[in-house]
Amino acid sequence: MKLRSLLLFILTSILVVAHAKEIALTFDDAPMGTSWHFESSARTEILIKKLKGLGVPPVIIFANACNREDSASVILQLTKYKDAGHLIGNHTCSHPRLDDIGFEKYIKNIEQNEKLLTPLLMGVTFFRYPFLNESIDEKLRDEVRNWLKGNHYKNGQVSIDNDDYIFSSKINRAKQNGKNIDYKKVEALFLKHVVGAAEFYDSLAVKTLGRSPKHVILLHEMDATVMFIDSLVNEFRKQGWNIISAQDAYQDEIYSRQPKNTYTNNGFIAQLAKENTGETFSYNGDKETGAELDKILDLKN
Repeated sequence: MKLRSLLLFILTSILVVAHAKEIALTFDDAPMGTSWHFESSARTEILIKKLKGLGVPPVIIFANACNREDSASVILQLTKYKDAGHLIGNHTCSHPRLDDIGFEKYIKNIEQNEKLLTPLLMGVTFFRYPFLNESIDEKLRDEVRNWLKGNHYKNGQVSIDNDDYIFSSKINRAKQNGKNIDYKKVEALFLKHVVGAAEFYDSLAVKTLGRSPKHVILLHEMDATVMFIDSLVNEFRKQGWNIISAQDAYQDEIYSRQPKNTYTNNGFIAQLAKENTGETFSYNGDKETGAELDKILDLKN
């Protein structure tokens, strides 16, 4: 009887570890400019206030200091995140794609951003590739990897990609066109889409790794994401997810791996899965979500 109880305990423990469902929030492309829904600094302040009210542990804000000509105002705006206890990461200064500009120009863009962000950088400095593009050319990829390592950057890899930006793009287009926006329907679809992506990549991780890792989700400092972040966090928690700090998430050993393949555009779990199987995996909700969102917003392509 004792042996049976022990085996049951061990099996239960293994299942709990396999399906731990821990997730850290990160936000790219900050600070975004003024839009049809938010003035730029107001959006930042609202996101900070919501994260605090939700009790969300420190996130990483991946910043582009060249988002505006007035870089001093950008740094003041980003300082609000630092003062609230969040980390600032380097996302290049002007968000170029590595494969479009090559090594020299790309590194100069990183250094330009670093120079502006230096007062805000603390401890381990994270870098995230714009578009998650680490290059389809192995030689170029390895050159940048080596430069980042030599300059004490940690790759801000993403285990859950979801293209949340499409919601902000489309609600602003609808607002500009004078459409009557049903925000409740948009919000419901947003939650379905983003949580669906998390479940998809978590399931893929369990199949690939044999466990649920500490996930890092890519979100954007954009209108819809800021509008619905409280509902999103509450829905994650309702579905059994534990929100952890970004620094905690990056302690997971998977983020020290360096896969040989160059399939990075759907996040790190998809890349690891390709390394193991040779197959490509991606969340299929993006195209369907875009079409459904167009119907809600009465948008035509």
